[in-house]
Amino acid sequence: MQVVIASPKIKLIFLIVSVLSLLSAGCATQRPTPPASEADVLSDITQLTRDFSRAGEAYFAPDMRWIVFQATPSGETNYQMYVAPLLDGGQRTGKPVRVSPTPSKNTCGFFSPDGNSLIFASTAGKERAATATTTSPTSATTTRPATQPSTQPASGYQRSTGTYRWDFPSEMEIFRADNWEAAVTAAAQTGQTNLARRPLTNNQAYDAECAFAPDGKWIVFTSLRTGDAELFAMRANGSDVVQLTHTKGYDGGPFISPDGRRIVYRSDRAGNDLLQIFVADIIRDRAGNILGLKHERQLTKDQNVNWGPYWHPDGKHIIYATSVHGHQNYELYLMRRDGSHKTRVTFTDGFDGLPVFSPDGKYLMWSSKRTSDRTTQVFIARFRMPGGA
Repeated sequence: MQVVIASPKIKLIFLIVSVLSLLSAGCATQRPTPPASEADVLSDITQLTRDFSRAGEAYFAPDMRWIVFQATPSGETNYQMYVAPLLDGGQRTGKPVRVSPTPSKNTCGFFSPDGNSLIFASTAGKERAATATTTSPTSATTTRPATQPSTQPASGYQRSTGTYRWDFPSEMEIFRADNWEAAVTAAAQTGQTNLARRPLTNNQAYDAECAFAPDGKWIVFTSLRTGDAELFAMRANGSDVVQLTHTKGYDGGPFISPDGRRIVYRSDRAGNDLLQIFVADIIRDRAGNILGLKHERQLTKDQNVNWGPYWHPDGKHIIYATSVHGHQNYELYLMRRDGSHKTRVTFTDGFDGLPVFSPDGKYLMWSSKRTSDRTTQVFIARFRMPGGA
């Protein structure tokens, strides 16, 4: 039977319907499936640190030739800060150089976007008064001698078998070291130098959890200077400090998006020791000065601990750790910046957390207990964006 289409208008309608039908059929058959294993997202998984009783929270230099991380040397109890060259296309590190002084506590190292500066938090010069007992997903409980009673609050999930905590020593300040690479290279033989010489903060309140903005002009961090753990921003030289959050409860671990427009962080707003992930827009004036935050959005809202969020270089995705599979089995998940399309990335029993992407987005680096001796160490892998993420 021959079908005759009488008019151009009918022909056009027929053509549109046919195209839409083909597109619909194509989408139905090509819909991506979520990863079923780590191999769907990660390849060449490699352990980078070994000669420490624990190591973690590593970050890439902008040229991807170096990493900075915190680690506890054998026989010691406090985290120290280390810098190490990344060699063989990310398959191993050269000899790590310790850049923090004994017996300080240290955390949260981060490189400036131009690679010239290194920041980290340390109790350097104020160690005598430090006090705390710390447990975390990355370590067992350690107790250190106290010269005065601890009054610092603890944060995070703290219930019986799933306890994790980190301390908030009032002696913790943020330090900045310029021309760090020359100092580290000169110390390659001895394996140690002291880069905690130029404090950007100096008070009797915890200042830590610091990271540079993508333009290198600002640093965001967490502080207890108001009596509550809030987010702050300051210029890269420590001036013009601005308080960003004003809500009771812990806010911490901030990172600014690659386009400089948003900030992601973890928070215990509900006061139930279950951290959740938030995103907010950054308010700037015409000169680019940071004034505050607006349009705060909660991306996770459940009965799990969701923490350690970090931006993918595309600015559209955020990776984080969650206890959705149990407090003895933290896993990494990826989600869109609006909180949708949560996709599992790691599938190995034990702790996986503190994930960061390389500047080119091709590598993922994180802290994991997938070691033969069950200590937490730094791992790296090639990353492939999962379909549909």
